[in-house]
Amino acid sequence: MSDDDRVFVEQVRQTLDRHAEALDEVTAARLAAARRKALKARQPRRYGLPVVAFSALAASILAVALFLNQDAGVQGLDADTLEQLAQSEDQELIENLDFYDWLDATQASS
Repeated sequence: MSDDDRVFVEQVRQTLDRHAEALDEVTAARLAAARRKALKARQPRRYGLPVVAFSALAASILAVALFLNQDAGVQGLDADTLEQLAQSEDQELIENLDFYDWLDATQASS
């Protein structure tokens, strides 16, 4: 800040201080009440922590439920069903062998 700016700021401060001292009691009390109200409004709210904690708990419960449900889906199948699923995938691969041969030949010539 330059010297001119400092002089200007000091003059403004002195002028404002003189006007503040010249205020009547009613206006000064109203200004003080408005200041207290503004400072009170700036204080952080305390309800943020419970919301975050509840959200974290809910997410954890959901993750555990999904994990347990995923395991139950595979364990719930009997051996015959798993064998049929494996055979159908093998059958699909065998049916598409010609396609894979053609694809390999096309890729090799390119």
